[in-house]
Amino acid sequence: MKPIAKNVALALSFFICLSFFPIINTAVTNPLLTETCQKVKNKDLCTSSLGAEHATQDAKDVAALALIAINVASNQGVNASVYIKKQLLDGKILEPTTEQNFEDCSENYDDAMQELDDALAVTLSRDFKQAKIELESAIDDADTCISVLNQKAGKDKELYEKTNHFRQLVSNAYDIANILAPK
Repeated sequence: MKPIAKNVALALSFFICLSFFPIINTAVTNPLLTETCQKVKNKDLCTSSLGAEHATQDAKDVAALALIAINVASNQGVNASVYIKKQLLDGKILEPTTEQNFEDCSENYDDAMQELDDALAVTLSRDFKQAKIELESAIDDADTCISVLNQKAGKDKELYEKTNHFRQLVSNAYDIANILAPK
């Protein structure tokens, strides 16, 4: 076969394979996820964050989605906590106000992570009212960190964005728990 013909054949094979890729890569969305995420404030974030979790495909009820949502929020909290500790221990000299902001937010995250652990435990025991209390406390901790970052000099944009994202994820978990235990 001539070199040009080989290149054309190779290119054609490549494009044929790519045309089937969306079919192979398309995951079936759990209708429960779609229905549940329509009931939360951050609908798009709910759909994208929970939809990215493999366990969501097998979720049989809203309680399972609540557990997944708490886990997703917890993972983001760990991510932010690691960022904070890395900044504090990195050896870089931080402005005193920035360092204080990181220390304050670190305490907020420590509390929030404990509350998410508690929310996970009570959700497993199907005590959704207590789960809402724990999740609301974690939201308050995120709000406190955001407030600290907004009020003082030394605002760290990355920490602010991580905390805002964390707050939205916890808020989604709260909204899902609220479906299970309305006021």
